[in-house]
Amino acid sequence: MSVSTPGLARPGVGDRPAGLRTLQERISPASALAAVLVFALAVRLLFAATTGLGNDESYTVVTSRIPALSYFDHPPMAWWLAHYSAVLFGSEAPLAVRAPFLLLSTLSTLLMYLLTARLFGRWAGVWAALLMACAPVLGLTSATWVLPDGPLIAFLLAGTLVVAHVLFDERAHPALWLLAGAFGGLALLSKYHGVFLFAGTFLFLLLCPRQRKWLGTVWPYAGGVVALVLFLPVIAWNVGNGFASLAFQSARASAAGFHPLMALMVVGGIALFLTPWIWVGLVAAAVRALRARPINPRALLLICLAAGPVLVFPVVAAWSGAKPFFHWAAPGYLMLFPLLGRATARRWAANGAIRGWTVWSAGFTAAGVAVIATVSLVPSLGTAFSATGGDPLRELATWSDLDAAIRRQGLTPGPYAFVVTPVWHMGGKVGYALGPSWPVACMGDDCRGFLMSDIQHGRKGADAMLVLDAAGSNAQMNAMRRRFQSVESLGTVEIRHAGTAVALVVLAKGHGYLGDASPR
Repeated sequence: MSVSTPGLARPGVGDRPAGLRTLQERISPASALAAVLVFALAVRLLFAATTGLGNDESYTVVTSRIPALSYFDHPPMAWWLAHYSAVLFGSEAPLAVRAPFLLLSTLSTLLMYLLTARLFGRWAGVWAALLMACAPVLGLTSATWVLPDGPLIAFLLAGTLVVAHVLFDERAHPALWLLAGAFGGLALLSKYHGVFLFAGTFLFLLLCPRQRKWLGTVWPYAGGVVALVLFLPVIAWNVGNGFASLAFQSARASAAGFHPLMALMVVGGIALFLTPWIWVGLVAAAVRALRARPINPRALLLICLAAGPVLVFPVVAAWSGAKPFFHWAAPGYLMLFPLLGRATARRWAANGAIRGWTVWSAGFTAAGVAVIATVSLVPSLGTAFSATGGDPLRELATWSDLDAAIRRQGLTPGPYAFVVTPVWHMGGKVGYALGPSWPVACMGDDCRGFLMSDIQHGRKGADAMLVLDAAGSNAQMNAMRRRFQSVESLGTVEIRHAGTAVALVVLAKGHGYLGDASPR
């Protein structure tokens, strides 16, 4: 199974088994790739065009209105893309702010093909690209939503492609390590997960005797310096803000006892996010590669890159008291798709189950998006099957009714210095619905990036519009009374999406903000 030559994998080697000739004669890998790219983009466009911004997206768009070197939750790439896309299009409409993420997802699909084709052949690349597009967490949500994961995936794949080129092509110039470092730096500018590109590459150089020579040269370290230079905005922002972002993220991994079931929950959660049948295929392909003797160095590189996220986050969940997020491990599984593509290409012709599994994966994703689009446009269809009787996609609903409700009461931004919400995700929804003309502040226990924007600073004595969650309005109203000279309730507003209620909020006037030293 080991590679006989360190050069580029020859097209057709390991990806043209007997019996597949009729398919390859009818469809070239290039044509198949074009079909995959069109399929993936069409599905993503349908999803992006028919759904509003979720909590995280709304929050990202609203906090991105104030450009900064970095941001509280993550490094700045997603915020920069959202901000400048809105400026370019003159709009914060979902398709406008999602546009760069859609473009990056198309690039990621192409990069998955190029990486896998370089390592294992062109048909393996086609299947890897298709299956990645069919995995919801990688091919749909991260590929569409205004989140750090989209650019992270693109730059991780670009960096891995360059690393594979410099390692397995003897004609490659060592200076390509600098380009790999640049892509790694861009990955770090997207999300702190970018560090796994460097950790995985270093682990591979340690484990692969033939490639260990690179550790004695300056080139990998020079690539690391390039990445560090690109990462400087994040370092500078953290230094200037008391390392708030690093503290926020590291607190999620703080020890709070040992709970092994949480590790299993993370593994099960990412399996659902990838779809269980794709997850099983990824794990099986990785196990098969590890059991081969000798181990294929190309497969070993991918496994080393995958190992960090795949292993670290379940372990963190086992000892941390913080809520686990299943998608954190997704960048690790991303690196196993070339192995799955290779396995699929080898078995496609002779194994009907593989063919059915692949077609099912594509059909499931397309059908799932069609259902989501339909329910988003006609929420009453979703409420009929919802256990709670509410809109199952209410988090993706835009609170466009809020602005109209406020104006129906004769309220405009003019008399109010800013809008106040009690929690970060509500601040995102409210701020996005009202638009940039209403500065949004957050006053509560969990405000995240709104604390950094400091909208309320210097507005002592000003009046504010308060938008509170009806479910906890009494406690929130009492908290606001400690921040303003007086608070006047204006009533309740039901936020509706396509005729279906998605939220209930309480409006109030806050008279005379007491200043940054409050609450009293």
